[in-house]
Amino acid sequence: MAKPSADSTKTANARYIEADEAYFDDDFEKAEALYTQAIAVDSTVAAYFSKRSLTHLKLGNKADAAADALTAATLTEAKSSMLRQHFKALVIHGRLATELGNYDEAAESLRKAFIINPSHEEVCALLEKVEPLTTPKPEPESEPVAPQAKEAVAPPPARPTARHEWYQNDEFVILEVFIKRVQKDAATIEFSDQGVSLSVKMATGSDNNHEFDPLMHPIVPKESTYEIMSTKIEIRMKKASVGLKWDCLEQSEAQRLAKAAGKASLSSSRQGVSWDTIAANAEKETKLKPGEQSVNQLFQSIYKDADEETRRAMMKSYIESNGTALSTDWKTVSKGPVETTPPVDTYAKRY
Repeated sequence: MAKPSADSTKTANARYIEADEAYFDDDFEKAEALYTQAIAVDSTVAAYFSKRSLTHLKLGNKADAAADALTAATLTEAKSSMLRQHFKALVIHGRLATELGNYDEAAESLRKAFIINPSHEEVCALLEKVEPLTTPKPEPESEPVAPQAKEAVAPPPARPTARHEWYQNDEFVILEVFIKRVQKDAATIEFSDQGVSLSVKMATGSDNNHEFDPLMHPIVPKESTYEIMSTKIEIRMKKASVGLKWDCLEQSEAQRLAKAAGKASLSSSRQGVSWDTIAANAEKETKLKPGEQSVNQLFQSIYKDADEETRRAMMKSYIESNGTALSTDWKTVSKGPVETTPPVDTYAKRY
């Protein structure tokens, strides 16, 4: 696929911004047309396809939405810095292909998603549904062999103990954790300036623990509350910055790394930047979830063996893209700001 010129990239991005504005104004037909114009100019940007996929869904065009989600997954497949976007595109395509009855296509995307995150509840549920419906592949003929003892098969990974959802208004972020029949004295919820922890003593005697830390933005613990209901626990977290819209509930690993690097960069601005110190501090301050370790290990491996310009490119792209992009090409990165590329099914909205 030919790389577009700088002018083409600029034109496509302008159409993309106009399309976002139309989408937020609920003018989905206009948004679809503008996203299509952006793709006609530059068909190498996964975000254009993922956003048009969401717009197709708003217009009821599931088949077109599935096709765009698959294209977004293909464009992000070989980019380790876009692993989250790749995973979400696979899930969206798997979900839509299942609804459309394209079970073979759905299974292929869902299997790839399962390799990335084998504990994802929706992926596991969809795979259980579509696997029996896929077309059996003919087994190749082989010579008979002597029977062998079957090897012990490890049990499948445990699924998450409870699903959760969240939404927000100008003053609060509301987190709903779906655990049924919780006794009021069996739940402990603790708030901090940028986190909330939940511990539930189950009837079986086991503990059901959840940590949401660090949150995307600070909260006010003293003004945050919770309520235990028959089917869920509702946690209301008071925003420290009223009116600030959260793009997601928790900070991603990339965002935490970029934040740590940004602090170190500011503190050393008059003395010169020590990129080794930035990377070491970021690694020390960050505690990874199991699914994120491979991305962080890849980042560390590249950074450790890179020259000075490559390291500068990596840190600059991480910081300026708000942790959504990683580049090792200093010649390209040094020419201007690195744009934010949000996850597949979200939008980066300007305020």
